[in-house]
Amino acid sequence: MTTGILHLHLALGLVLFALLLAGKVPRLRAVSAVTALLVLATGLFNFMTQMKGAPAGWHAGIGIKLLLGLHVIAIVLLSARGTASAEKLARWRKGALISGAVTIAIGLYFSNFAR
Repeated sequence: MTTGILHLHLALGLVLFALLLAGKVPRLRAVSAVTALLVLATGLFNFMTQMKGAPAGWHAGIGIKLLLGLHVIAIVLLSARGTASAEKLARWRKGALISGAVTIAIGLYFSNFAR
């Protein structure tokens, strides 16, 4: 079951990043918000199940990844509200894309190279 949740988390994360990259978050408000909340829920589940037997340095790296991921989720939820100006949305989107790319890189490192 944990493998299925992990794959769901990865797929949802990529969908959320693609929505940000395409700039579709304000147009697809409900999809963006639900995807962000599901990424949060599956990420918390994966964190709680993967904490046992973690390699050295894992907690610090995952803590940074968690904070960056929360930044992306917060920006998606704020953008989905649709009350910000176009300039502010563009600035938020740029920051969320940078945070999302770093989050993906950290996740790839810990899932493929740190074990």
